[in-house]
Amino acid sequence: MTTTGSEEQVILVALGGASSSGKTTVAKALKLLIPSSVLIHLDDFYFTDSNIPIDPETGYQNWDCPEAIDFDRFRECLQNIRKGVFTSINSIEPSEADLKLSKQEETHFAKEIEDKSHKFGKKRIVFVDGFMLFHDPSIIKLFDIKLFFHAPFDTLKSRREARKGYTTAEGFWVDPPNYFSKIVWPAYVKSHAYLYQGEKVDSNELEQSIVEKYDLVDVDNNDSTSLYALVETSLSSIINHL
Repeated sequence: MTTTGSEEQVILVALGGASSSGKTTVAKALKLLIPSSVLIHLDDFYFTDSNIPIDPETGYQNWDCPEAIDFDRFRECLQNIRKGVFTSINSIEPSEADLKLSKQEETHFAKEIEDKSHKFGKKRIVFVDGFMLFHDPSIIKLFDIKLFFHAPFDTLKSRREARKGYTTAEGFWVDPPNYFSKIVWPAYVKSHAYLYQGEKVDSNELEQSIVEKYDLVDVDNNDSTSLYALVETSLSSIINHL
């Protein structure tokens, strides 16, 4: 356990959105770009594999519902961080050795951060990435800056199905057939529909009154969006909020 300096201000930055919306990739890039920043993954707060809820219709474990996450422990972790108390987390998320950006892009962002160093001041930036950060207003309010990543159904489905699997607390998970369509997407729609215009998640259009109410940053990561553009949008939003 470590404690920040008494004059250091913690800034909690949420990168939330559906599975395969690009939030984790961007979070890892930002963590590597911004000195002394911290990255926390909601995936590290899953209950153990044997305690993941079972979907009654398919018989599959449902890793995409709120009940799969230990939110009591998650809230406690963020509340401690807000107080400047950081507890070590044994993350199941693979670390990134590189930025997945070109050298030219990396140099551009490094200069942008250096030029705005006065904005960061004595602030400790803590990134939190997860698929279930914006389903509950009480969770949303834990964050200072909220980046909401989203994409069309077909894009998310294609990306998810291209993955080989996921490391879990007790092993390795591989999606069963049609898992995205039967479990992931319905769970996302159920928990996040209120964020979309007319609660129509398929439209991929956010409800502006909700965006304004919770001060969400709209990050649309469709097939044509580059990592550079995602990092640029995210970094600019963070700097503007500091």
